[in-house]
Amino acid sequence: MTLTKIFTGMEKGPEMIDKNFNDNLLEISSWTDVGITYVNGFSEHTNDMANTLKYRTIKLGGMLIYTEFSGYFNNPALNSSQGIINICNLPSNILKSGFSRESNSEKNLANESGFLSFGISGSALRINIWEITKNLTAGEMRINYGIEW
Repeated sequence: MTLTKIFTGMEKGPEMIDKNFNDNLLEISSWTDVGITYVNGFSEHTNDMANTLKYRTIKLGGMLIYTEFSGYFNNPALNSSQGIINICNLPSNILKSGFSRESNSEKNLANESGFLSFGISGSALRINIWEITKNLTAGEMRINYGIEW
């Protein structure tokens, strides 16, 4: 974030004000599911389209600083031996190139023993399943996950 000092009588003052504004503009995109492609038996949660998995981005001065995911998706039957599984591929413009990160947040599974962790690898949103003592039946999952770049 850079600011040009503005002073009375400066040459091209209005242009510098516009530049300061544009260079430091915070842009929050609308929630969308455009470009999400499900893989490995995961699918769009069509029962409640308003709450299906979506994403939005936040940019500062045109630079991507945050990507957020929220909503439901359908999952296939899962077991703990599957480890890390890709859920869907994402549009490359909503992620930083070559980025990989596991979420620090864990989801305790209701009526099950174990945890789920969400993460990003390349252009894929993925899930890490561990310590599950009982297989998970096909159903739905909800995610609230954000990545600060």
